[in-house]
Amino acid sequence: MQRMRSMILIGWGALTFAAAAGPALELGDSVRPEQIEGDLQVWGWNIAAASLNKLVPGFNEVYPHVRINVNMTGANLQSRFLLSLSAGVGAPEVSQLQLAEASRYARTLRLTDLTPVAEKYASQFPASFWENCVYEGRVYAIPWDMGPCAVFYKRSVFERYGIDPQVIETWDDYVATGKRIIEASQGRTRMLALAPGELDPLFEILLQQRGGQVFDEAGRVVINAPQTLDVLGVLKKLLESGICSSAPLWTHAFYASIQSDSIATYPGAAWFGGLIRDYGPKTSGDWGVFRLPAFEPDGLRTSNQGGSVLVIPDQCAQKEAAWAYVEYVLCRYDAQIEHYRNFDLFPALLPTHTDPFFDEEVPFFGGQKVRRLFAQDIGRVPSLNRTADWMESMRYMRQTLSKWAADGMNEPEQFLKRVADKLSRRLGREIAPGHETALPVGALGSR
Repeated sequence: MQRMRSMILIGWGALTFAAAAGPALELGDSVRPEQIEGDLQVWGWNIAAASLNKLVPGFNEVYPHVRINVNMTGANLQSRFLLSLSAGVGAPEVSQLQLAEASRYARTLRLTDLTPVAEKYASQFPASFWENCVYEGRVYAIPWDMGPCAVFYKRSVFERYGIDPQVIETWDDYVATGKRIIEASQGRTRMLALAPGELDPLFEILLQQRGGQVFDEAGRVVINAPQTLDVLGVLKKLLESGICSSAPLWTHAFYASIQSDSIATYPGAAWFGGLIRDYGPKTSGDWGVFRLPAFEPDGLRTSNQGGSVLVIPDQCAQKEAAWAYVEYVLCRYDAQIEHYRNFDLFPALLPTHTDPFFDEEVPFFGGQKVRRLFAQDIGRVPSLNRTADWMESMRYMRQTLSKWAADGMNEPEQFLKRVADKLSRRLGREIAPGHETALPVGALGSR
């Protein structure tokens, strides 16, 4: 996610313009780096743009005749990029997109088909990421960073109250620890920030961890399922336990909590470590990381939050140079390591995860080998079927989860049925067989 907290999003109607897929990008075997020329505009946001800029000198050592201008375009990037695709002019040669949006943009058929030059890299990226870069069997994007999840915690708080983070194995353990901290601190320290109006980020993390889906592979609505009911069960426990701070995410109060003892832990993605460094530089050494709690003993203890890709619009007139650039910054081992080393952008390129860099002790985190911790079980993270209207569905989930929390979080089975019905009508998608009616109470056993 790379700390980008807002995007101006355009409705699906803007994506319905007709288009014919352009020819797939192919490079001759005899093309040498010094033969490739071009002037490339590259769009990215904040630390992503900074990381790309830092790699330009190394890229030019290999491709001396390709000039790169990285443009940090800010929060309007994806909206402006979409408009330029629709108009057929004005797009950069290369652009960053959120992973969650990749399939949406691929469906415009206004991105370059990278299949002939990119499919050889398919096995080098997590399947859960690569699948979001493919539309109808063709590759339209390359994964960049990813957001494997764990829990950042303040060592001083845990030590003060005699808590060993290694005993936290499940979400029930996490809740019990939070209650212990609340009691021992006399209410001064909360376990996590979880405002009732902002349940959707944690909902998505938990849904992927549990192997749930909003849509099936055919695009039908399947949110009314046992896995989603389990997710609601965890959210309900967290909110009802009294261990949550209501400080909204990405606000002054939230950032201030990083430097104080008001919040003990922050479940989130690897990129959050960079944010901690930015907002709490004087807290170096007081941080640790433990694995994401599981739903049950021996369950999956990771998930994903965020991540991004690079794409080449079909209107690009310098596709060979653009692909050379994308391949260099995303498919090269050393380049991906530098993204992580310099800007905490966790590489999606799987071969990098065996690098000794992942086993280095990190002083900011008390000498812990946090990179290796984040790399555990990445291949086990289930894929999410992200349709063209995925972002629309998540905006709706934000609204409806907030109302569910305000109404007391009662009857989650009936709540899921209503959500499925509303998504079906709102998005014009069929509800898959077996997901139409509310799940029977107790169907999943006690919670």
